[in-house]
Amino acid sequence: MNMYVISLITQNTLCVLQRVAGMFSRYRVNIEHINISKHTDKISYWNIVIHSEDEKVELLQKQLSKIIELVDIKIIDKVPL
Repeated sequence: MNMYVISLITQNTLCVLQRVAGMFSRYRVNIEHINISKHTDKISYWNIVIHSEDEKVELLQKQLSKIIELVDIKIIDKVPL
């Protein structure tokens, strides 16, 4: 089990938060902390902190990249618990 900090850049569209949160729910990954800030009228930056196993995070990253509104996804930090 590790703590991850994931950074997302998304377009500001209707229901994008619901789609992203739904992916975490589908893989049974609890979001410990989420921070979303609007950069421009069209782009938002997200920082998400989760606790999970490596395999789940890899699958989650692949599935999140399929969301049309997602511009970029990066794992910023990984800390063993």
